[in-house]
Amino acid sequence: MENNNKKRKEMSLGAAVCIFLVICAAIAIQKVVIKGDMGSMFFMLWVFLIPVGIYFGHTSSEMERAAIEFTHKAVAAILVLLAAGALIGTWISSGTTPALIYYGLKFISPKIFLVASMLLCSVVSLFCGTSNGTVGTAGVALVGIGNSMGIPTGITAGAVICGAFFGDKMSPVSDTNILSTSITGVNMFKHIRYMVFDQVPGYIISLIFFFIVGLRYTGSITNESTIQLMQGLQDNFNMGFFAFLPMLVTGGLLAMKQSSLLAILGGAVMGIFVSIFYQGMNPMEAVNVFYSGFSLETSSEALSTLLNRGGVADMWGLAGITLFGFTVAGMLDYLEVLKKLAEAVSSRIRSITGLAFITILFGFVGNAISLSQNFAIVMTGTLMNPIYPKYNLLPKNCSRDLQAGGTYGAMFIPWNNNTIFVCGALGVTATSFIPYIPLLYLTPVIVLIYTVIRYKVDRIYDDVGFVDVSARLENDPDMQKAMLDR
Repeated sequence: MENNNKKRKEMSLGAAVCIFLVICAAIAIQKVVIKGDMGSMFFMLWVFLIPVGIYFGHTSSEMERAAIEFTHKAVAAILVLLAAGALIGTWISSGTTPALIYYGLKFISPKIFLVASMLLCSVVSLFCGTSNGTVGTAGVALVGIGNSMGIPTGITAGAVICGAFFGDKMSPVSDTNILSTSITGVNMFKHIRYMVFDQVPGYIISLIFFFIVGLRYTGSITNESTIQLMQGLQDNFNMGFFAFLPMLVTGGLLAMKQSSLLAILGGAVMGIFVSIFYQGMNPMEAVNVFYSGFSLETSSEALSTLLNRGGVADMWGLAGITLFGFTVAGMLDYLEVLKKLAEAVSSRIRSITGLAFITILFGFVGNAISLSQNFAIVMTGTLMNPIYPKYNLLPKNCSRDLQAGGTYGAMFIPWNNNTIFVCGALGVTATSFIPYIPLLYLTPVIVLIYTVIRYKVDRIYDDVGFVDVSARLENDPDMQKAMLDR
């Protein structure tokens, strides 16, 4: 029987650092050496963390309970991830995604190819809520077209990445947005609206950058591979108005400020109906796409790469990483490992600019040592979010900073799994596209500039400056609730 009365030892900063470094080392070994599944590694870390907890006077049951309770923050994110998988599959079967790609390719002018590529990927990512999904679909096609026009792959990849990441950041169905808001408790639409102020200037500058770069290339867009791809899409899908109904349903629900989950599921279910009644798909097959994803037998490798994907099942791996990552964060939080690290960090922060800088920096570091964008967001958010009230800052400041470092930082780390995915999908090296992702450079800089000049740095209590209000907030339950929706 476990001894619940065992005297507990206090967590020291040295012990906290050692525990954290062991976890980071285990993650790195799993990803780089073993090249195994990250979800499995997070789950196996229980075997390390529970004995550590017992050493510090906790029981195994208490450790397990802490892990499980912390995953409540992840439930919404996981459900949206699974729904997004269904959306990707049914939007392909209904012709929505094929139509977006087809018309995007049809109306792209060679003179503005890079600008159009960024815009197209922004739209696809906005509605699909996944930068990786956009890179793996529209991005693959665009890189192929760019190559045929003589545009270096790295430059086209840069335009694709900038567009995909911007759309992802503006999408309420984005997994990184869901993680950031789950960790901080911020309302999704407030979070996105707040990010608009730093994203749009960087986006406009990036469009100008790609317009200028694109002037050097004047090749033809009507190459054989493009024609074959467009013909393949046209042969397999009806791409009239009804193909866009699923997108309109999702967009309409989001405009009505319905939940992200409802908007995604609504668009996915509409995709099933369009697949049956407009694309002529067998009802059983159309419903099966919701879970298993879309599959098309074709001799075209490019078409297969574009279309054979999606479904709830396709997201189980990422859902597992998210779930088990949160359990690890829960145990670290319960052991006060994160509290000790946060105290050490906060004691060295002297201003809100320093706080924003450290949060963004930790996002980059988290991506480098954990190799996982999602885990970097979870760990950085869990560590830094409690510090923001000490400077009278609303949680949406933290969620914005998390995105600037935790999300965008991933693409600057060649060994990060998100970067590896992009390199594999587009056939590029990280060093070839890193010079051509201006949006990802600009966003952290713009966030820091805003913080320095105190623009869009919203406070919890307007009657005081950037001072510690954590004690006041602790005795103000109404504000604790209200600040998440401001």
